[in-house]
Amino acid sequence: MDALALHRFHFAFTVTYHYLFPQLTMGLALLIVILKTIGLRTGDELYNRSARFWAKIFAINFAMGVVTGIPMEFQFGTNWAAFSKAAGGVIGQTLAMEGVFSFFLESTFLGLFLFGEKRLGPKGHWWAAFMVFAGSWLSGFFIIATNAWMQHPVGYSVGPGGNVNLTSFWR
Repeated sequence: MDALALHRFHFAFTVTYHYLFPQLTMGLALLIVILKTIGLRTGDELYNRSARFWAKIFAINFAMGVVTGIPMEFQFGTNWAAFSKAAGGVIGQTLAMEGVFSFFLESTFLGLFLFGEKRLGPKGHWWAAFMVFAGSWLSGFFIIATNAWMQHPVGYSVGPGGNVNLTSFWR
């Protein structure tokens, strides 16, 4: 097996596992917000305990998503270096926004949600849960936007040397 085939096999392995975790965290984030909302409205502690239980599962899945997602970013450059060089001006935009906006939003508020319940109070804890939800779904949006461009490229021009440049962010 040559090096390129081995690298692509490794990427297939990584992306197969990574594919599971973000979807699960997106669903769990919604469930946690729903549980926290019901708990806040009814005052029933059972919903808050349930949200804390699912938050632990969420945290494990989030960590696994990070462990599989970071190597995947590097593998884009090693496995598809020519594509990354040519299209990096377009797909780099959405991938950077996913990291800077979504991932940091989700991870920051996840820390507050997991460790700050007593300090934040019920409404602040609900807000932290909601921001985790918002960050996880925004992350999904940026990844889907990246994939959508790769499947149906629009809003770009080809520059000198074959590099792809973004001409319309909204397209």
